[in-house]
Amino acid sequence: MRVLQIVKTSDGARWAFDQTKALIERGIDVITVLPSKSGRVAEKYIENNFPIIEADLSLPVSRPWKLFGRKKLFRKIVEETAPDLIHCHFVTNIIMARLSLGKSKVKRVFQVPGPLHLESKLFRALDIKTAKSNDYWIGTCNKTVQIYKDCGIDEGRVFLGYYGGYGGESCDEYLSENSALHDEFGIGSDRKTVGMVSYIYKPKRYARQKRGIKGHEDFIDAMKIVMEKHPEAIGVVVGGPWGNSQKYFEKIKKYAFEQCGDNIVFTGFRTDIKDIYCEIDIVVHPSHSENLGGAAESLAAGRPTISTNIGGFPDIVKDGITGYTVPMKNPTELADAIIRMLENEEKADEMAQEGRKLVREMLDIEGCADKIFEVFHEIV
Repeated sequence: MRVLQIVKTSDGARWAFDQTKALIERGIDVITVLPSKSGRVAEKYIENNFPIIEADLSLPVSRPWKLFGRKKLFRKIVEETAPDLIHCHFVTNIIMARLSLGKSKVKRVFQVPGPLHLESKLFRALDIKTAKSNDYWIGTCNKTVQIYKDCGIDEGRVFLGYYGGYGGESCDEYLSENSALHDEFGIGSDRKTVGMVSYIYKPKRYARQKRGIKGHEDFIDAMKIVMEKHPEAIGVVVGGPWGNSQKYFEKIKKYAFEQCGDNIVFTGFRTDIKDIYCEIDIVVHPSHSENLGGAAESLAAGRPTISTNIGGFPDIVKDGITGYTVPMKNPTELADAIIRMLENEEKADEMAQEGRKLVREMLDIEGCADKIFEVFHEIV
């Protein structure tokens, strides 16, 4: 089977690469289209000698004059590669495929990385209304699958298939002992670290966002409450700005200082995430929209985890069993969950170990790739 995979970014979507590698190992001929051959993840495809085509096949929303040229390029690539299946991971790619290929009978599958676009009436309608009989979906969390079914999509065209990458040896890589974070930022051993691990995305005006989608301001507000009762707690924000979000990043840092003084540390972008996870006592994911997100990583690391109760988080953060979930945009309840973990470390650790067990089994790349392999064959 030959699959033409369209990926929107050359720097991100490591999960798409991991899945591609596993599918190629299973005998599927995958040709990947990337906007550039330079980029952190693009280099992975090149290092492994995976066939790639350099082309931007995303819907040119802000540059509509490029639409005709991209449609022509899309048709040319499909004609030259003759795929049995076109596989997209981003809504702007799948919409571009549908607009470009007209009456083509080549099967297309949109593996949906999260429910974000489905939470907008406009983008949800755009996704569903442009689909034809040869379009299929793979939701990567239960919430996404349910939204499509609620919209009237036939069950035979919607599948559940997680992006893997946290099972087996991948899970064990988080178990190192380290003090790099404490040493680098002068965090005393008597402090309790409460961390966020995420890129920082600026609010999107067209989506009417006033705060960043990852909930950094909610985290800051919650830590202000936590520190009033537990002054030994210190916030740690791991991750830098994504794309052109530098000004917003500076704004977040300023807001953190205004609310919490020097009690929130910003590490910026890190390449040693797996090593420093062991230094974070509690990991928080206060996102406003998310798939499994960073919760998969913090649970894989065996760290006590708190998330909002939205999107795919409840698939793995089961309240009171593998962690705590709280309503989004609610710093008070987020603070309460953090305090409960600080005051009952034994319970927090028990939940973290249950979460690690769950993630290790559910998100093992081999099992997840087997599922996608089966879905591909069923569609074709």
